[in-house]
Amino acid sequence: MVLLLVSPLKAQEWKVQITSPLPNSIFGWAQNAPEISLKGEFLRGEEKIVPKQSEVARLFLTGQVFSGGKLIDTVPMWDDGTHGDEKGEDGTYTTLYRPPKVGEYQVRVRAQADIVREGKVFTREFWSDFVAFKVVPVPYARITQPEPGSEVRGKTAVRARLLLLDKPFDEPDETLQATLLVTGEGQKRQIPLRRKGSLLTSSVAFSKRGTYRLQVSVAVQRDGQSLQTQSEVTEIQVTMLTYTWLIIAIFLAIVFLLLPPREPPLRYCHRVRFGEQVHELKPGERKSLPEAELVAEAEKPEILVRSTKGTQIRKGGGLPQQEVSLREGERCRVGETELHYERAEPLRATRRWWHRLLPNTVFRWLFFLCALGAFVYWLWQWWQFAR
Repeated sequence: MVLLLVSPLKAQEWKVQITSPLPNSIFGWAQNAPEISLKGEFLRGEEKIVPKQSEVARLFLTGQVFSGGKLIDTVPMWDDGTHGDEKGEDGTYTTLYRPPKVGEYQVRVRAQADIVREGKVFTREFWSDFVAFKVVPVPYARITQPEPGSEVRGKTAVRARLLLLDKPFDEPDETLQATLLVTGEGQKRQIPLRRKGSLLTSSVAFSKRGTYRLQVSVAVQRDGQSLQTQSEVTEIQVTMLTYTWLIIAIFLAIVFLLLPPREPPLRYCHRVRFGEQVHELKPGERKSLPEAELVAEAEKPEILVRSTKGTQIRKGGGLPQQEVSLREGERCRVGETELHYERAEPLRATRRWWHRLLPNTVFRWLFFLCALGAFVYWLWQWWQFAR
């Protein structure tokens, strides 16, 4: 093997290119140091080189990380489907790197290649350009309620604490958005969280019993770039349906029963004097007299007088008629006999117990429908929960 720094190889046709991270990328430090994927390629012109598939017999890529102008880490890179490499032997070398602290960094990649030319092996080194990236602290969430493994009802409160480098983060940040991710039993939902200082809160209703996983996602903007963190997953057991809507339905039903029902309508008994005889008529009753028939109205102080034998009926100074209507206190003559409607006695019908169950006023209708709707909704929830 011959090691040459100057060789018949043209250096400008070979180059090392960093494909990740991109220049001036920003990575967030949340619970732990971010895992940064370093990726590099060895190129001849625009062609990606894969060892043993070209004139390159062997190829080694190494990442060098600098901070403050000093080399702080050297990490080997791999093209074998491990260490974060997506596909082995495709010419893209990868490694996963965790920076030691928050700060600004530069990375470059060194390639050492054994190149075969005219039966000779030339070992050469090539360097990429520097790529700068930054690691900044970002807030993240830690779920405090419910506790992992706990059993909860069908509706439960969720609380999480915002932290920054393990300390409560309560500073204003207009770019911050917190979302609760709920998965389990074939469901996947995202629920916005309310923020008050470092406290995040929300409530979750579960439609089925079973195992659910809760996770809080926090997104912020830093230098125009979006950074997102995920809390640890909290797994809970939902074992019992909440009775909120059933309680609401019962409360509305009680209010419905306490509201006064509509009073039964007034009904009238009638007292009529025909000649020297006095007749009492019940509401709606028909009564036959020698020359006429009396029909008593049930819900108003009025009777109807009909001729039965062709007898003429006169009311006041009016013309003879076959049928007249009399109100309380009025008189008429049936043939030669005077008929006097003396008085009408109002009676209130007895209210039965089941009258309180009737939605017979506007407000009773309103509360009845609301109670029925709440109860039906709770039944639907129970059916969804139990099946």
